[in-house]
Formats: sequence, C-alpha cells, structure tokens
Amino acid sequence: HSFRVAEYAAMIAEKMGWDATEISNLKDAVYMYDVGKIGIPDAILNKPTSLTEEEYELIKAHTVIGADILKNITIIDHVAEIAKYHHERYDGKGYPDGLKGEEIPIAAQVVSIADVYDAMTAARSYRAPLCPFEVIAEFEKDGLQKYKPKYILTFLENIANAYQNNRVMLSDGTSARIVLLNHRRLSKPLVQLDDGACIDLEKSPLYIKAII
Repeated sequence: HSFRVAEYAAMIAEKMGWDATEISNLKDAVYMYDVGKIGIPDAILNKPTSLTEEEYELIKAHTVIGADILKNITIIDHVAEIAKYHHERYDGKGYPDGLKGEEIPIAAQVVSIADVYDAMTAARSYRAPLCPFEVIAEFEKDGLQKYKPKYILTFLENIANAYQNNRVMLSDGTSARIVLLNHRRLSKPLVQLDDGACIDLEKSPLYIKAII
C-alpha cells in the first residue's frame, strides 16, 4: 500500500513541477507514513465488517501515533507531518485536527489523494477492489470539496489517460474499448462496443465497471 501511494504521490508532485530531490524525499516519507498503524490492534485494522464508533476513533489515532514515532527523524523532510495530516481534508472535515484548505501542509495534501485512491482500488477484507473509473466518479462527485482542486484534477486526468484505448466492461456486462476521454467527466468517456457502435457514457446510464 505504501509503495503504491508513494508512486501516485510522486506522479502528482511531478505534474505540479516539484524537482527530483523533492519527489524523492516525498516517496521516502510515504514509505513510512502509515507506521502509526502498529499501535492499532490487528482485529480492528482487519475487521471484515463495519467499525463501531469507538473502533473508528482508535483507527484515527494512527495519525498521531505515527507522527510521534517519526518526530525525531530529520533526514527525511516532512515525514512526521505527512504521517499526522494525510487524513485532513480541504473542507476541514478530516482528522486529527480538522485543518482546512492551506492550513494542511502541501505534502500531506498530495499524499491524501494518493492514499484514498489506492485504498479504494485495492482489495479490502470487507470488499472487492473498485474499478478506477468508479473511483474517478466518486472523486468527481465530491472530491473538489475534500481535496485541493488543482491537485485532484491533475491526478484524475493522469489516471484516466493511463487507460486510453483500454478494453473495459460496462455495467450491463458488455465489453468495449475507450476511444476518447471526456475531460468534463473523466469517468464517462466515449467507448466503442465490439460491434463497432460507439456510446457516449456521459449521455448513458451505463458506466465502466471493470478494466479487462
């Protein structure tokens, strides 16, 4: 998980114009950003059903635990603040401190996007992984409030571009190929069915269910 998040965060940082040293430092920090989870019981981390309110409060503590573990590390810039603030949200509804907008350190803003994307597209004990286009749709729904718009839009654009010309399965079970991205709705590209017919998903109730 940390390796994938580091790669996604580095992609955002590169598109934002960070230099190679800054990107390398960011990746090193992300390799350790979730270390605070060692202070959370495995039974809660791997619980296959919904968390209780008390269990969720324990999970949230991993940010503070991680920051405390990493607080004396000076060889990697921002490592403790990334650990502490990667669950803060631009609208102020994150944790542990409810920071809002530019109160959130820039590196933590970048990592928060990468962290959530990987969590949603990876398998969990309580659900199967979501298709990248389903995740993009979720980000389009409310991500502009939760994350810095410039960062989230850059990230989604690059994720969608990675699947240009890919074969996909639609929500009705038919297969198709992505032929043209829709930059207004990245989750709703133009697709071509196996019989040659094209569907503009922005004008259809169908959606991309899986990459094949």
